[in-house]
Amino acid sequence: MRRNTQQGSATVFLLGFATVLMVGAGLVIDGGLALNGRQRIADDAEQASRYGANAIDEPALRSRGEVVVDPDAAIARATEFMAEKGYRNISVSVDGDEVTTSAEGTVDTALLSLVGIKSFTVRGEATAEAVDGR
Repeated sequence: MRRNTQQGSATVFLLGFATVLMVGAGLVIDGGLALNGRQRIADDAEQASRYGANAIDEPALRSRGEVVVDPDAAIARATEFMAEKGYRNISVSVDGDEVTTSAEGTVDTALLSLVGIKSFTVRGEATAEAVDGR
């Protein structure tokens, strides 16, 4: 009588291989979700910067014909825009006629949550410049 020396080694191999495949799929799927989230926050930061750059100092425009960004209004507008989208650590700065907005957000994972990774933190930044349209 022959003795079976394998005793389930193929099962252990298949379980390990299936785990590796699931983690690989999780990296691909959740990595794509993270990239999508990063692009979304960058797009929103760009829109917030544009919205802030539209806060033109009207007295300066009327009296001197210069396009000058009102820093307080620009910061308030861009910050409000990003806060309404649910982002955190929002930073808005005005340098001359340029408005820069940055923030961070969270992207929940789909498959990697099975191994304890519940979410990714994504960051985005963009700058917009006020122009006079001439």
